[in-house]
Amino acid sequence: MVEIWIVVLLAAHLLLVDVAMTGPLVCVWLERRETRYADRAAGRVGRALARMAMWSLAGGMALGGLLLAIRWSISDRGYFEAVATIPEGRLWFGLAELIFYFVCMGAYTLLWNRLRNWRLVHRGLAIAAASNLLIHFPALFAIVSVVSTRAQLWGEKLDRSGYWTLLLDGEVLSRVVHVWLAAFAVTGVALMALASRPAPDASSQRLIHRGACLALACSLLQLPAGLWLAFEMPDVAREPLFGGDLLASGLFIVSLLLAMQLLHTLASVALGEPRSKQIHRSVAIILVLVLLMVGTRSRLHYRALATLGLGPEVAEGPPDQIRSPEGLRLANAAFQ
Repeated sequence: MVEIWIVVLLAAHLLLVDVAMTGPLVCVWLERRETRYADRAAGRVGRALARMAMWSLAGGMALGGLLLAIRWSISDRGYFEAVATIPEGRLWFGLAELIFYFVCMGAYTLLWNRLRNWRLVHRGLAIAAASNLLIHFPALFAIVSVVSTRAQLWGEKLDRSGYWTLLLDGEVLSRVVHVWLAAFAVTGVALMALASRPAPDASSQRLIHRGACLALACSLLQLPAGLWLAFEMPDVAREPLFGGDLLASGLFIVSLLLAMQLLHTLASVALGEPRSKQIHRSVAIILVLVLLMVGTRSRLHYRALATLGLGPEVAEGPPDQIRSPEGLRLANAAFQ
């Protein structure tokens, strides 16, 4: 039951953080459209999206704290061992980056109409906020997730060289690209939803088309990115996905079917006249799709931990039991 709650909370956390990461970049495009074409709908949607991005990050941080508390309560030693490998200075710097985001986006929203003669400065605030999250946080949490399954890396702080080695690791890079594409796809759907309220006029319909095109393009790119991620997985995580575990395989197959349905729906919106039913369907599909993909990934993660002897039943034991020669041998063999 706890694992189900972790999946639900993690899916909600990722959806919120996705909008926070890429929403500001879409806001820059909307503000530029308002300035160049006097598009009032673009300005209205842009300000709404900027506020949504800030609230999304605040909500994502709250859910992240709740997830940490749950992991602590179930003695998820692998996760906290992985966090412990990250230098404390980098973690404190991450907190400063979150504050920097709120300062930039708060100023960006408040000064939307006051920096008409300084648009480059105004847009720079949003770009700085978005790039701050996109560059640092997906990579950081991908490294933590990967290290949590590599017991041979536990117990020592990652130096600069070790951090960059992991950053360029295929499994980490593929996860980062996967997160970036998902973030733009989710934000594209969010743009569709915001532009559809109230009843869309001709200008709002153009924004809905653009949001659908963004989400469709990123969803299509997820297909090769997903294959890359699957091939970069260690064998202990890949085998359950392709028939070794019925639950993981079932979740994955349903996810693929939903992804195909999402592509069809987004293509209908992008190429035809947008209808509220299609927009609502797109929102519902992407919510369920993220939930299923997170469930699949979590199932693979815990199966890999159990295979390597690093599951919860072992994580509650003493350190010498966790780092037994056999456990470390399996971990090294699995990830070479």
